[in-house]
Amino acid sequence: MSLARPRPAWLTAALAAALALGCNGHFKRGSLLYADGRYIEAAEVFERTEYRLAEHTPREKAEYGLYRGMTLLVLGDTKNAQRWLAYSYEIERSSPGSLRADRRAQLDRSWFELGQRLRSDARVPSPPSTAVAASGEPAPRPLPRREGRPEAPANGRTLVPR
Repeated sequence: MSLARPRPAWLTAALAAALALGCNGHFKRGSLLYADGRYIEAAEVFERTEYRLAEHTPREKAEYGLYRGMTLLVLGDTKNAQRWLAYSYEIERSSPGSLRADRRAQLDRSWFELGQRLRSDARVPSPPSTAVAASGEPAPRPLPRREGRPEAPANGRTLVPR
């Protein structure tokens, strides 16, 4: 009497799918979070799993760079968005066809958006380099001006001639 029972076909297929997704499940999770508009969570997933990039195919690397770059762009981190979108372009350049046509179009649109943001950021004047500006505190409000002659203090002494 054998203790081993035959596995149903659906169980074998489910296990195979889980193993296939296991190697790039973190990428799928990050891209799904991005698609759901959960950008901060997506950025965390991408950041925590960056060390796994070496074990991925060029297609997976290019898509990782694309989604991480788009996530950072949405979050306003243009410097790192540029880094990851450029990474995706570099993978596509070294392994042509790594990105499907729709993903490549997304990359091009994201790069265009990045350029627009960088140009608009360059037009915004930088704050003055004063101690108040550097502290991040709001500037003190000026005192209201009074028209006419200043009132004398209650003690009757004043520096203003009468």
